[in-house]
Amino acid sequence: MSKLRRVLEALLEPDEPGPPASEDFSDARIKHLEFIQGAILRMAGNSFLFKGWAISLASGLAAFAAIESRRAVLFVGIVSTLLFWAMDGYYLWLERGFVGLHVRVAKLPASQPVDYAMAVDKTHALRRWLRTMMRWHLLLLYGTIVVVNIVGALYLKEVKNG
Repeated sequence: MSKLRRVLEALLEPDEPGPPASEDFSDARIKHLEFIQGAILRMAGNSFLFKGWAISLASGLAAFAAIESRRAVLFVGIVSTLLFWAMDGYYLWLERGFVGLHVRVAKLPASQPVDYAMAVDKTHALRRWLRTMMRWHLLLLYGTIVVVNIVGALYLKEVKNG
């Protein structure tokens, strides 16, 4: 625990006004920060799993669609990719909310009692979630999967008609 305590104190020292370096984090404050870190890790893990599942499912459906010449399967791949994209954006939004909560809790004065609150800021939630979905790395990954499926569907249409 002392290592975590030193890391937290080092993070608060540089630029941000916060508790003085001599002020110590209580065991309860450290436990609260560990709870928040656990939530952040779960959100990041879920995001990683969504990306893996989206790629695996889209690849499998595209292979099946190419073998069987069924465009409808590619549309199922597009819909599933959009759903994974939405869920991944949601979990990334939650992760960013928990990071903000972690920063706020770490900056609280030592005299303030620990309340173990785990609520993230949900003001303008829909707008912030949609903006999170449009982050470049999500747009690049999921957008590429959707475009490849659309191109595949158009190709299969030409092959079937031509």
